[in-house]
Amino acid sequence: MYTNNAYLNNSTVDRKDKSKPLVITMCGTYKLYTKPKLPTWRPRGRLDFQLLYIAAGKAHFHFGSDTEETIVPAGHMVLYRPKEPQKYEYYANDQTEVFWVHFTGNNVTNLLRSYGLTNDKKVFYCGFDSEYKTLFQSMIKELQMCQDATELPSQSVAILVSCLWTLFLDCGCKDRGLIFLCKLFGRFFLTIFY
Repeated sequence: MYTNNAYLNNSTVDRKDKSKPLVITMCGTYKLYTKPKLPTWRPRGRLDFQLLYIAAGKAHFHFGSDTEETIVPAGHMVLYRPKEPQKYEYYANDQTEVFWVHFTGNNVTNLLRSYGLTNDKKVFYCGFDSEYKTLFQSMIKELQMCQDATELPSQSVAILVSCLWTLFLDCGCKDRGLIFLCKLFGRFFLTIFY
C-alpha cells in the first residue's frame, strides 16, 4: 500500500476550529497494491468535513445503512459533513487510488453552499482532470512542510478553494470558455500564496 499523509501540527486528533473561515487539518492519499482491504468505520462521524477524490479504481461507501453499498467509481468526489457516519472500504482488486482532505472553519458551510455543494448531496461527478491530483498533492506537500502552530498553511486553503471551484464548474457548468477562464483564475489566485 502506498500512503502519503500530512497532519497540521503533526496531530491526528479530530477537531473543530472556528478561529478562521477555513482550516485544513489533514490530507493524504492511498493506493492499494497488496493489502487486500482498507476499511474505515466512524459510526459517529467526525467533527470536521472530509472530501475524498477517487482518482482510480472505485470505492465502496455505505450511506445511511450498513448493508446498502454504493460503489463510487473514479472521477467522483464524496463529501462528508460533521457528525455524519462514515463507513467505506477500498479494495486492492479495484486498484483504488484516493486523495482525501479534512477541513473545518467558521465559514465552511457557506463556502460549500456557494459552490452548489448542498447538504442533500454526497457524491459529485468531477471527471478525470489531472489538476485534482495536482491540487491534492500540493496540499499534502504544504501541510508536511508546516512545522508548528505558528505556521498557517494558507496555500492549502487556496488550493482547497480552487479544488472546490473546479468541482463546481465540472459538476454544473457547460460553458467550456467559462470553465477555462475560471481554472485560469484559480491558478492566478494560487500564485498569491507562493
